[in-house]
Amino acid sequence: MFLYDFLQDYYKKIYVDNIEIFKNKKILITGSNGLIGSNFVNYFYFLNINFNFNIKIIAHSFSKPVDWLPKDNNIMYLHSDLNKESFDFHFDYLIHAATYGQPKKVLDNKIGTVLLNTTTLIKLLNLAHKNSAKVLFLSSSSIYGETSVIPTPENYNGDLNTFNPSSLYAESKRMAETICKAYIDDYNMDIKIARIAIAYGPGVKLNDKRFLNEFIKKALDYQEIAMIDRGEAKRQFNFITDCIEMCLNILLHAKEYIYNVGGIFDENQNKIVSIANIIGDLLNAKVIVPEYENIQNLHAQSIVNLDIQKYINEFKKNSFVSLKDGIELNIKWIKMLKDNI
Repeated sequence: MFLYDFLQDYYKKIYVDNIEIFKNKKILITGSNGLIGSNFVNYFYFLNINFNFNIKIIAHSFSKPVDWLPKDNNIMYLHSDLNKESFDFHFDYLIHAATYGQPKKVLDNKIGTVLLNTTTLIKLLNLAHKNSAKVLFLSSSSIYGETSVIPTPENYNGDLNTFNPSSLYAESKRMAETICKAYIDDYNMDIKIARIAIAYGPGVKLNDKRFLNEFIKKALDYQEIAMIDRGEAKRQFNFITDCIEMCLNILLHAKEYIYNVGGIFDENQNKIVSIANIIGDLLNAKVIVPEYENIQNLHAQSIVNLDIQKYINEFKKNSFVSLKDGIELNIKWIKMLKDNI
Protein backbone atom coordinates (compact mmCIF):
# COMPACT_ATOMS: atom_id res chain seq x y z
CA MET A 1 0.00 0.00 0.00
CA PHE A 2 1.31 3.44 -0.94
CA LEU A 3 1.35 6.14 1.72
CA TYR A 4 -0.99 8.00 -0.61
CA ASP A 5 -3.65 5.33 -0.01
CA PHE A 6 -3.03 5.12 3.72
CA LEU A 7 -3.01 8.87 4.42
CA GLN A 8 -5.04 10.46 1.64
CA ASP A 9 -7.83 11.56 4.03
CA TYR A 10 -5.15 13.40 6.03
CA TYR A 11 -3.43 14.74 2.92
CA LYS A 12 -6.79 16.31 2.01
CA LYS A 13 -6.70 18.31 5.26
CA ILE A 14 -3.28 19.81 4.55
CA TYR A 15 -3.64 23.52 3.88
CA VAL A 16 -0.91 25.35 2.00
CA ASP A 17 -1.76 28.79 0.69
CA ASN A 18 -1.47 29.02 -3.12
CA ILE A 19 -0.40 25.39 -3.42
CA GLU A 20 -0.90 25.86 -7.19
CA ILE A 21 2.58 27.39 -7.26
CA PHE A 22 3.89 23.85 -7.59
CA LYS A 23 2.09 23.21 -10.89
CA ASN A 24 4.46 22.07 -13.64
CA LYS A 25 7.48 22.46 -11.35
CA LYS A 26 10.33 20.03 -10.71
CA ILE A 27 11.24 19.18 -7.11
CA LEU A 28 14.38 17.42 -5.85
CA ILE A 29 13.79 15.57 -2.57
CA THR A 30 16.74 14.00 -0.78
CA GLY A 31 16.16 11.37 1.88
CA SER A 32 13.10 10.17 -0.01
CA ASN A 33 12.99 6.83 1.83
CA GLY A 34 12.68 8.49 5.23
CA LEU A 35 9.51 9.31 7.11
CA ILE A 36 9.42 12.95 6.04
CA GLY A 37 10.91 12.47 2.58
CA SER A 38 8.55 9.63 1.60
CA ASN A 39 5.56 11.67 2.75
CA PHE A 40 6.72 14.62 0.63
CA VAL A 41 6.89 12.31 -2.40
CA ASN A 42 3.45 10.84 -1.71
CA TYR A 43 1.89 14.24 -1.04
CA PHE A 44 3.13 15.66 -4.34
CA TYR A 45 1.86 12.50 -6.02
CA PHE A 46 -1.48 13.14 -4.31
CA LEU A 47 -1.55 16.66 -5.82
CA ASN A 48 -0.81 15.24 -9.26
CA ILE A 49 -3.49 12.56 -9.06
CA ASN A 50 -6.23 14.75 -7.58
CA PHE A 51 -5.50 18.15 -9.12
CA ASN A 52 -3.43 17.39 -12.24
CA PHE A 53 -0.53 19.53 -11.03
CA ASN A 54 2.00 17.77 -13.28
CA ILE A 55 4.76 18.05 -10.67
CA LYS A 56 7.98 16.32 -11.64
CA ILE A 57 9.73 14.69 -8.67
CA ILE A 58 13.36 13.61 -8.38
CA ALA A 59 13.48 11.37 -5.32
CA HIS A 60 16.93 10.45 -4.02
CA SER A 61 17.72 7.95 -1.27
CA PHE A 62 20.71 5.92 -0.14
CA SER A 63 18.99 2.61 -0.88
CA LYS A 64 16.35 1.43 -3.33
CA PRO A 65 12.90 3.05 -3.00
CA VAL A 66 10.75 1.68 -0.19
CA ASP A 67 7.59 -0.19 -1.13
CA TRP A 68 5.21 2.63 -0.14
CA LEU A 69 6.57 5.12 -2.66
CA PRO A 70 4.32 5.40 -5.75
CA LYS A 71 5.37 4.22 -9.18
CA ASP A 72 4.64 6.99 -11.65
CA ASN A 73 6.09 8.50 -14.82
CA ASN A 74 6.38 11.88 -13.08
CA ILE A 75 8.72 10.45 -10.45
CA MET A 76 12.38 9.61 -11.05
CA TYR A 77 13.97 7.54 -8.31
CA LEU A 78 17.71 7.65 -7.70
CA HIS A 79 19.63 5.72 -5.06
CA SER A 80 23.29 6.14 -4.17
CA ASP A 81 25.53 7.59 -1.49
CA LEU A 82 24.57 11.26 -1.66
CA ASN A 83 27.92 12.20 -0.16
CA LYS A 84 29.64 10.71 -3.22
CA GLU A 85 27.05 11.65 -5.85
CA SER A 86 27.29 14.47 -8.39
CA PHE A 87 24.17 15.87 -10.02
CA ASP A 88 23.69 18.25 -12.89
CA PHE A 89 20.02 18.58 -13.73
CA HIS A 90 17.33 21.23 -13.47
CA PHE A 91 14.92 21.58 -10.57
CA ASP A 92 12.81 24.44 -9.22
CA TYR A 93 12.74 23.38 -5.55
CA LEU A 94 15.14 21.50 -3.30
CA ILE A 95 13.95 19.80 -0.11
CA HIS A 96 17.04 18.49 1.68
CA ALA A 97 15.66 15.85 4.02
CA ALA A 98 18.56 13.37 3.84
CA THR A 99 19.99 12.69 7.27
CA TYR A 100 20.85 10.02 9.78
CA GLY A 101 18.20 10.83 12.35
CA GLN A 102 18.24 7.77 14.59
CA PRO A 103 20.86 8.08 17.37
CA LYS A 104 22.41 4.67 16.65
CA LYS A 105 22.67 5.40 12.93
CA VAL A 106 24.33 8.73 13.68
CA LEU A 107 26.94 7.04 15.89
CA ASP A 108 27.49 4.36 13.24
CA ASN A 109 27.87 7.02 10.51
CA LYS A 110 29.60 9.92 12.22
CA ILE A 111 31.49 11.34 9.24
CA GLY A 112 28.61 10.61 6.86
CA THR A 113 26.28 12.58 9.14
CA VAL A 114 28.62 15.56 9.11
CA LEU A 115 29.09 15.42 5.34
CA LEU A 116 25.34 15.36 4.60
CA ASN A 117 24.99 18.63 6.48
CA THR A 118 28.18 20.32 5.24
CA THR A 119 30.00 19.45 2.01
CA THR A 120 27.01 17.64 0.48
CA LEU A 121 24.74 20.52 1.43
CA ILE A 122 27.19 22.94 -0.24
CA LYS A 123 27.16 20.80 -3.39
CA LEU A 124 23.34 20.85 -3.46
CA LEU A 125 23.17 24.59 -2.75
CA ASN A 126 25.57 25.29 -5.61
CA LEU A 127 23.28 23.37 -7.95
CA ALA A 128 20.20 25.11 -6.50
CA HIS A 129 21.90 28.47 -7.11
CA LYS A 130 22.65 27.48 -10.69
CA ASN A 131 18.96 26.60 -11.15
CA SER A 132 17.62 29.65 -9.24
CA ALA A 133 15.77 27.10 -7.10
CA LYS A 134 14.06 27.69 -3.77
CA VAL A 135 15.42 25.58 -0.90
CA LEU A 136 13.98 24.04 2.25
CA PHE A 137 16.57 22.67 4.68
CA LEU A 138 15.26 20.35 7.36
CA SER A 139 17.04 21.13 10.62
CA SER A 140 16.20 19.77 14.07
CA SER A 141 15.07 20.69 17.54
CA SER A 142 18.28 19.05 18.75
CA ILE A 143 20.29 22.14 17.73
CA TYR A 144 19.13 23.85 20.94
CA GLY A 145 20.73 21.26 23.22
CA GLU A 146 19.84 21.36 26.91
CA THR A 147 17.95 24.56 27.58
CA SER A 148 16.19 26.24 30.46
CA VAL A 149 14.30 28.49 28.03
CA ILE A 150 10.99 26.65 27.77
CA PRO A 151 9.29 26.78 25.34
CA THR A 152 12.36 27.40 23.19
CA PRO A 153 12.07 30.20 20.60
CA GLU A 154 13.98 30.46 17.33
CA ASN A 155 16.28 33.18 18.71
CA TYR A 156 17.71 30.92 21.43
CA ASN A 157 21.30 30.14 20.39
CA GLY A 158 21.63 26.69 21.92
CA ASP A 159 23.86 24.97 24.48
CA LEU A 160 25.82 21.92 23.32
CA ASN A 161 28.94 20.06 24.43
CA THR A 162 30.96 19.56 21.24
CA PHE A 163 32.79 16.51 22.69
CA ASN A 164 29.61 14.68 23.64
CA PRO A 165 28.96 12.04 20.92
CA SER A 166 25.23 12.76 21.15
CA SER A 167 25.97 16.33 19.99
CA LEU A 168 27.39 15.27 16.63
CA TYR A 169 24.05 15.29 14.82
CA ALA A 170 22.98 18.59 16.37
CA GLU A 171 26.30 20.31 15.69
CA SER A 172 26.21 19.26 12.04
CA LYS A 173 22.71 20.73 11.73
CA ARG A 174 23.94 23.96 13.32
CA MET A 175 26.78 24.15 10.79
CA ALA A 176 24.30 23.50 8.00
CA GLU A 177 22.20 26.46 9.10
CA THR A 178 25.31 28.66 9.04
CA ILE A 179 26.12 27.44 5.52
CA CYS A 180 22.56 28.27 4.42
CA LYS A 181 22.92 31.79 5.81
CA ALA A 182 26.19 32.25 3.88
CA TYR A 183 24.38 31.37 0.62
CA ILE A 184 21.54 33.72 1.51
CA ASP A 185 24.01 36.56 2.12
CA ASP A 186 26.41 35.92 -0.75
CA TYR A 187 24.01 34.76 -3.47
CA ASN A 188 20.66 36.17 -2.33
CA MET A 189 19.19 32.67 -2.44
CA ASP A 190 15.69 31.86 -1.21
CA ILE A 191 16.47 29.35 1.56
CA LYS A 192 14.18 28.47 4.45
CA ILE A 193 15.02 26.36 7.50
CA ALA A 194 12.56 24.20 9.46
CA ARG A 195 13.72 23.12 12.92
CA ILE A 196 11.62 20.01 13.39
CA ALA A 197 10.61 18.39 16.66
CA ILE A 198 9.93 14.64 16.61
CA ALA A 199 7.95 13.81 13.47
CA TYR A 200 6.05 10.52 13.63
CA GLY A 201 3.37 8.57 11.81
CA PRO A 202 2.86 6.38 8.74
CA GLY A 203 5.93 6.25 6.52
CA VAL A 204 8.27 5.17 9.29
CA LYS A 205 10.30 2.02 8.60
CA LEU A 206 9.77 -1.14 10.59
CA ASN A 207 13.40 -1.14 11.75
CA ASP A 208 13.23 2.43 13.07
CA LYS A 209 14.79 2.37 16.54
CA ARG A 210 13.38 5.60 17.93
CA PHE A 211 11.49 5.12 21.13
CA LEU A 212 7.89 5.65 19.98
CA ASN A 213 8.19 2.97 17.30
CA GLU A 214 10.14 0.67 19.60
CA PHE A 215 7.35 0.96 22.19
CA ILE A 216 4.76 -0.01 19.58
CA LYS A 217 6.75 -3.02 18.39
CA LYS A 218 7.37 -4.21 21.97
CA ALA A 219 3.66 -3.89 22.76
CA LEU A 220 2.72 -5.84 19.64
CA ASP A 221 5.35 -8.55 20.06
CA TYR A 222 5.45 -9.04 23.84
CA GLN A 223 2.30 -7.32 25.20
CA GLU A 224 4.56 -5.24 27.42
CA ILE A 225 6.76 -2.16 27.19
CA ALA A 226 9.84 -2.44 29.40
CA MET A 227 11.22 1.07 29.91
CA ILE A 228 15.00 1.53 30.17
CA ASP A 229 14.46 4.53 32.47
CA ARG A 230 11.55 6.21 34.22
CA GLY A 231 10.58 8.16 31.11
CA GLU A 232 10.49 11.55 32.79
CA ALA A 233 12.02 13.34 29.79
CA LYS A 234 9.51 15.36 27.77
CA ARG A 235 9.31 15.45 23.99
CA GLN A 236 7.29 17.45 21.50
CA PHE A 237 5.65 15.45 18.72
CA ASN A 238 4.60 16.46 15.25
CA PHE A 239 2.27 14.20 13.26
CA ILE A 240 3.64 13.77 9.78
CA THR A 241 0.87 15.56 7.86
CA ASP A 242 1.09 18.58 10.18
CA CYS A 243 4.84 18.52 9.59
CA ILE A 244 4.44 18.44 5.79
CA GLU A 245 1.91 21.28 5.89
CA MET A 246 4.12 23.49 8.05
CA CYS A 247 7.24 22.79 6.00
CA LEU A 248 5.56 23.61 2.69
CA ASN A 249 4.10 26.85 3.99
CA ILE A 250 7.56 27.81 5.22
CA LEU A 251 9.14 26.92 1.87
CA LEU A 252 6.63 28.89 -0.19
CA HIS A 253 5.52 31.81 1.95
CA ALA A 254 7.60 32.34 5.11
CA LYS A 255 8.59 35.94 5.86
CA GLU A 256 11.69 34.92 7.84
CA TYR A 257 14.42 32.30 7.41
CA ILE A 258 14.03 29.98 10.41
CA TYR A 259 10.94 28.42 12.00
CA ASN A 260 10.30 25.87 14.71
CA VAL A 261 8.06 23.04 13.51
CA GLY A 262 6.24 20.94 16.09
CA GLY A 263 2.91 19.99 17.58
CA ILE A 264 1.04 21.05 20.69
CA PHE A 265 3.01 20.42 23.89
CA ASP A 266 1.33 19.12 27.03
CA GLU A 267 3.38 18.94 30.25
CA ASN A 268 1.95 15.56 31.26
CA GLN A 269 0.98 13.90 27.99
CA ASN A 270 4.36 14.57 26.37
CA LYS A 271 6.42 12.66 28.92
CA ILE A 272 8.04 9.59 27.40
CA VAL A 273 6.37 7.39 30.03
CA SER A 274 3.02 8.95 29.04
CA ILE A 275 3.62 7.94 25.42
CA ALA A 276 4.32 4.40 26.63
CA ASN A 277 1.05 4.44 28.59
CA ILE A 278 -0.96 5.68 25.58
CA ILE A 279 0.46 2.84 23.48
CA GLY A 280 -0.05 0.37 26.32
CA ASP A 281 -3.71 1.38 26.63
CA LEU A 282 -4.30 1.15 22.87
CA LEU A 283 -2.67 -2.28 22.59
CA ASN A 284 -3.55 -3.68 26.02
CA ALA A 285 0.13 -3.97 26.90
CA LYS A 286 1.74 -3.64 30.33
CA VAL A 287 4.16 -0.75 30.87
CA ILE A 288 7.07 -1.65 33.16
CA VAL A 289 8.89 1.33 34.67
CA PRO A 290 12.18 0.78 36.57
CA GLU A 291 12.37 2.02 40.14
CA TYR A 292 15.46 4.14 39.51
CA GLU A 293 16.56 6.42 36.68
CA ASN A 294 19.14 4.97 34.28
CA ILE A 295 22.12 7.32 34.54
CA GLN A 296 23.24 6.40 31.01
CA ASN A 297 20.37 8.46 29.63
CA LEU A 298 21.00 11.67 31.52
CA HIS A 299 23.02 13.25 28.70
CA ALA A 300 19.99 13.54 26.41
CA GLN A 301 17.84 16.67 26.37
CA SER A 302 15.44 16.44 29.32
CA ILE A 303 12.82 18.65 27.65
CA VAL A 304 12.12 19.38 23.99
CA ASN A 305 9.41 22.00 23.79
CA LEU A 306 9.70 24.29 20.79
CA ASP A 307 7.90 27.61 20.74
CA ILE A 308 5.85 27.37 17.52
CA GLN A 309 4.01 30.65 18.05
CA LYS A 310 5.87 32.42 15.24
CA TYR A 311 4.54 29.89 12.74
CA ILE A 312 1.03 29.89 14.23
CA ASN A 313 0.81 33.68 14.17
CA GLU A 314 2.02 33.94 10.58
CA PHE A 315 0.06 31.06 9.07
CA LYS A 316 -2.96 30.98 11.41
CA LYS A 317 -2.71 27.25 12.04
CA ASN A 318 -5.27 26.34 14.69
CA SER A 319 -5.63 22.57 14.46
CA PHE A 320 -3.23 19.67 14.88
CA VAL A 321 -3.68 15.91 14.73
CA SER A 322 -4.04 14.80 18.35
CA LEU A 323 -1.31 12.67 19.88
CA LYS A 324 -3.72 9.79 20.53
CA ASP A 325 -5.08 9.81 16.96
CA GLY A 326 -1.58 10.09 15.54
CA ILE A 327 -0.28 7.20 17.61
CA GLU A 328 -3.27 5.07 16.58
CA LEU A 329 -2.39 5.67 12.92
CA ASN A 330 1.28 4.93 13.66
CA ILE A 331 0.21 1.63 15.24
CA LYS A 332 -1.94 0.70 12.22
CA TRP A 333 0.99 1.45 9.93
CA ILE A 334 3.44 -0.70 11.88
CA LYS A 335 0.89 -3.53 12.09
CA MET A 336 0.52 -3.38 8.32
CA LEU A 337 4.30 -3.54 7.83
CA LYS A 338 4.61 -6.49 10.20
CA ASP A 339 1.78 -8.33 8.44
CA ASN A 340 3.56 -7.94 5.10
CA ILE A 341 6.96 -9.21 6.17
